[in-house]
Amino acid sequence: MRAVIELTLASSMEAKEVLEAISPDNFPLPDGLEIDTRVDENVLVVEITCSRGPKSFGATVEDLMSAIDLSLRTMKSIG
Repeated sequence: MRAVIELTLASSMEAKEVLEAISPDNFPLPDGLEIDTRVDENVLVVEITCSRGPKSFGATVEDLMSAIDLSLRTMKSIG
């Protein structure tokens, strides 16, 4: 299974800050799971490749989206 998530953020700086916030959660990864993240201008791109089954794939997507949401809410509350 593979997913590409593209999130358009307010600025490239915001996208880079979110990327930095979620990057520590990406390693080490179990066998059969790959996550590539990058920023293209103000777009955060997350590519997930998983051969561990749908349950693991869904949990990975949910974990990443939760981490992104937390990062964005934290940045908003700090101002």
